Amino acid sequence: EAMQHRLVAMETEAGEIRARLKVERTKALTDVLTGLSNREAYEERLQMEFERWKRYERPLALVVCDIDFFKRINDGYGHQAGDKVLRIIAKTLAKRLRETDFIARYGGEEFVILMPETSRDQSLLVAEGIREAIANCPFHFKEEKVAITMSFGVTEFITGDEPDAGFARGDKALYEAKEGGRNCCVVT
Repeated sequence: EAMQHRLVAMETEAGEIRARLKVERTKALTDVLTGLSNREAYEERLQMEFERWKRYERPLALVVCDIDFFKRINDGYGHQAGDKVLRIIAKTLAKRLRETDFIARYGGEEFVILMPETSRDQSLLVAEGIREAIANCPFHFKEEKVAITMSFGVTEFITGDEPDAGFARGDKALYEAKEGGRNCCVVT
């Protein structure tokens, strides 16, 4: 009987430890400021989606996006305004994506989106919709209107790619969007 009680206690303790580990893992993979997944979570999801893409040969799009002139927002309105912009952008991005899509804050003001079962052209339409929604977002800080725009680099994984190849193409397209005047989407 004592052994049975001890076994039940150990099982209960193991369950509590598993629950705490799950909470800590979620925290470790979440960006504190935006509530989105972080870069580490992106790396994990990329590997999973990439393996699925290789196996089933179904489209997998990748979008790299960046807030235009974010430094001006931080410098002109302060870091609190910059943080508010990041949170608004995160909500707008998440709201306009499907549940099967994956979004992460890649770093600073840069985000990355994985879109399984989505072609390059389909993901461009989504990116354009997000770009337009953000450009039309009524953002105010201390009762002053602040214009926010984003630039997007859109690509699709192609035969022979390794996991980082899609990001490199998307990032290159993002820089082309920046050089092309910002507040636009470039497909590669």
